[in-house]
Amino acid sequence: MEQGRSIKAQSRNFVVVLGVVFFLITAASFFYNLVAIENRYEGLAVTTGRSVFQTIVAARRWNALQKGIYVPVTETLRPNPYLVDPLRDITATNGMLLTKVNPAYMSRLIAEVLNREKMMQLKITSLKPLRPDNRPDAWEKVALASFERGRPEEFSVIGKGGAAVFRYIGALKTESSCLQCHGKQGYKVGDIRGGISISFPYTPFARAAVEGIMQVLTAHVLLFIIGAAIIVLMGRRLVENVGRLQDALAHITRLEGLLPICSNCKKIRSEKDGGKTWEPIESYIRERADVEFTHGICPECLKKLYPEYPHLHDKYK
Repeated sequence: MEQGRSIKAQSRNFVVVLGVVFFLITAASFFYNLVAIENRYEGLAVTTGRSVFQTIVAARRWNALQKGIYVPVTETLRPNPYLVDPLRDITATNGMLLTKVNPAYMSRLIAEVLNREKMMQLKITSLKPLRPDNRPDAWEKVALASFERGRPEEFSVIGKGGAAVFRYIGALKTESSCLQCHGKQGYKVGDIRGGISISFPYTPFARAAVEGIMQVLTAHVLLFIIGAAIIVLMGRRLVENVGRLQDALAHITRLEGLLPICSNCKKIRSEKDGGKTWEPIESYIRERADVEFTHGICPECLKKLYPEYPHLHDKYK
């Protein structure tokens, strides 16, 4: 009986362990998807920053190949005070004053447009800037130092919630067309001479990530509820079947084997008192099989014990 209870307890424990394992698998799946969603939208932000960086670099390269371009001088567009070039300012045949816009100045003008329209913040920076306003901040300084160790880019999410900002910076390599302005600083072709820092709100990416996370969370909660319900129902049935099987095995075990029975009185020798006790067969079976006996008399015994009642012999055949 104690063994039967033990097996049923083990069955219940198995169902509990199965439920815990299913919960852990569901939780692990949720956290895996959580990280994947966050990485996906951070990757989209990186792609955005990288695309802007590559566009600016392409525009700077085109400008450098033209050795600068001339634009009219206006109240808002003044000559670049950091450009040392005897042909920086010229006058057109119609008398219009023109000034040369080199790659760095063009990048700064594009940055001013982006900053003014609050689309993103763009900045050229370097550890050895010609222009004081191009000095790096603390984050940019760390990124520029990593460029010296071979890193091509750095990015990070700064802040949380609605104030979160995504920062990206790509390394600017010195090209032959850059030496006209930066050769005097000691740069050679291939040297890292700075970077373009780009900042923009991370809120749209974070909002999309939260929506994706909520969808995944809902799916995993429903999956766990359905799975847990199946485990509970099937587990209950398993425990009940194990209980029935154990009862049947116990019933068979209690009746199986060789019975030492007296050939005369039909008493059975039990295991009590080291096998010295002889029990009536009814008591022996009743104790082990949970049955009750009713007494009658078979036809042969009826003839033997009551020969004087022949009319009953045929009645109880």
